[in-house]
Amino acid sequence: MIRGGCRFGILVVLCTSGCVDSYIAAPAASSEDASGYIYFASNREAQNFELYRMPASGGAPVRLTFDAVDNDYEPVPSRDGRLVAWVREVAEAGQGVRSTEIWVMNADGSDPHVLVRNGASNASPSWLIGDTALVFASDVGGDWDIYRIGLAGGTPANLTHDPYADQGPRVSPDGRRIAFQSNRTLDFEIYTMAVDGSDVRNVSNSSADDRFPAWSSDGRQIFWTRYVDNFNLWRMNADGTNQQPVLVSPFSDMAPSVSPDGNAVVFTSDRVRPSTIFLLPLAGGVPRQLTNVSGWASGSDQDPFWSR
Repeated sequence: MIRGGCRFGILVVLCTSGCVDSYIAAPAASSEDASGYIYFASNREAQNFELYRMPASGGAPVRLTFDAVDNDYEPVPSRDGRLVAWVREVAEAGQGVRSTEIWVMNADGSDPHVLVRNGASNASPSWLIGDTALVFASDVGGDWDIYRIGLAGGTPANLTHDPYADQGPRVSPDGRRIAFQSNRTLDFEIYTMAVDGSDVRNVSNSSADDRFPAWSSDGRQIFWTRYVDNFNLWRMNADGTNQQPVLVSPFSDMAPSVSPDGNAVVFTSDRVRPSTIFLLPLAGGVPRQLTNVSGWASGSDQDPFWSR
């Protein structure tokens, strides 16, 4: 979740205002592309951020949201591809951001409706098995915890109850565990827990700053962003063993999402500023630019999620 500067306390200058109509280059189909779609947020057509979907094999993006006032971020399609959950940033003139809400719509952008509206900050929705409930992070209780809520609404259930900042939940492919980031050891680490909030484990366990976990398609690995001197992409086994870099560079590469076939990863990068979406084949090779935002003042593509 990139918000024009601060992602949960780390300063990253990636987003500026601007207006762009069609800065996108359709990538040629290749062996590392899997079927499906890449969802992302962008301010390419407006001053505020909207949600888009593009074929993973290339093609023009389709705009899904049309809100002239609020910013839309973090699109996450349901497991069956029929619904999309996302974060809407609500602001008031002269007062800045008032709250962030969790919204849900059909995958074609129709029937958008709010699911979580509590006047607090809510972020990072992730679908549970069956697509009838979500987990998300919220500071509604005074500190960041991870909550669960059904699509029918109601009072969310707090899964973590921890005084530190538990954020960025992602449900495993089999629906049994949730990966998330937390600063329970003062620096941020990647944790996993059972889907009911029990059996919490620190799996990254390093002196670096570790954030933005994403599961591999088979659930055996976790990809994430590690910050030492820069933001780089890493992966490890789901139990924290065999930690290794995926991409180390002088750029800020973060927030990975793995292809459905497990052969590639998409991520947000400032290789083309302010931020652009790139694809990296995991068998080797160099990052390939998927969206083309030209120039610092043009627009920003971010929050990619690769869906079946």
